[in-house]
Amino acid sequence: MSVNEELTQEEYDDNYDEEWVAIINKKEYPLSKNQALVIKQAMATGERGNVVFDSFAICIPFVSEFYRVRKFLKGEKQLSASTLEPEYKPIPEEKWQKIKKEIYEKIRK
Repeated sequence: MSVNEELTQEEYDDNYDEEWVAIINKKEYPLSKNQALVIKQAMATGERGNVVFDSFAICIPFVSEFYRVRKFLKGEKQLSASTLEPEYKPIPEEKWQKIKKEIYEKIRK
């Protein structure tokens, strides 16, 4: 099995999407899953040139870091917002003090 076949077989999962970052000369370039796959293939085969995308190019010898930021389910596979827990909002301090005072008064009686 060739390097390209191993990379594509290992990384291709249609249920997930990924965000990657390539750092070149202290500048971060965010990459999609497919762009990262192209960069990994170029690195694995020992290419020493540039990989050109629509809006930027990455020079392989100058890549100092290359890593995945996150992996997540694609949109249609995620839970809808209505099924998720609401965001926790703490009680304001004034209201908490009032409730605490009322409870202590009831307990003492």
